[in-house]
Amino acid sequence: MGAPASVVGALFIWQDVFLVFAAYHLGFCLVLPLWRNLGLRRGSWRDHFGSLGLTGPGTSRGMALGLALGLFLATAAIGFFRWQGGNLLASQEVGPVLAGWGVDESNQALMFWFMILVNGPAEELYWRGFVHSGLRDRRPRWATLLLVAGCYASYHGVTIGWLVTDRWVALLFTAAILVMGFLWGVLRERTGSVWPALLSHWAAAAAYMWVARPLMQG
Repeated sequence: MGAPASVVGALFIWQDVFLVFAAYHLGFCLVLPLWRNLGLRRGSWRDHFGSLGLTGPGTSRGMALGLALGLFLATAAIGFFRWQGGNLLASQEVGPVLAGWGVDESNQALMFWFMILVNGPAEELYWRGFVHSGLRDRRPRWATLLLVAGCYASYHGVTIGWLVTDRWVALLFTAAILVMGFLWGVLRERTGSVWPALLSHWAAAAAYMWVARPLMQG
C-alpha cells in the first residue's frame, strides 16, 4: 500500500499534485522497479524489461490487443464525457480542488500533459508489470489479481471523490477502475505481456484527460 499512500499523502497532506508525479509516478512506478531489478538483483536490462512484460513471446500479440482495446476505451471515454461530462465535473468546484493541489494557470498545462503522456504507462509498468511479476507465484490467481486491482483502485476512489460532484457516479467510476484493473491483470496473465494494459490504459487516460480538460478549468 506504499504506492497508494504516496498519492493520498501528497494530495491531502502536502497538497501538491507534482509531488505525486515525483513520489508515485517516478519513484514507485519507474525508479523502484529499476532499483530492485538492476540494483538489488543485479540483473540485466533484458531481464528488467522481461520481468515487466515489455518483452517476450507475447509482445506482438499484446501490442495488437492493447491497440484494439485502447481504441475502444478511448472512443468510449470521449463519447461519455461529451455526453455527460458537464454534469459530472463542475468547473466552479473542480477548479478550487486543483488549486488546493498546487495547480494554477502557470503549471496547469504541465499537469495535463504529464497525465496524458506518462500516467497510464507508468502505472501499468508498476501494477501490471512490477507488482504482477513479484506476485506471480501467489495462489489463487484470481484473488491475487483482485487484490492488486483493489490497491490500484483505492487511491483513484479518493481522488475521484474530490473531483466528481455526484457521489454515486464517483462510486461507479471507482468500481469501473477496479474492474479494469482486474481485467488488465487477467490480460497480463493470459498473454504474458504488459502491452495490452499499457497501451489501452494510455489511450483511455489520454482521451478522457483531453476531452475533460475544458471542464476542469475554472
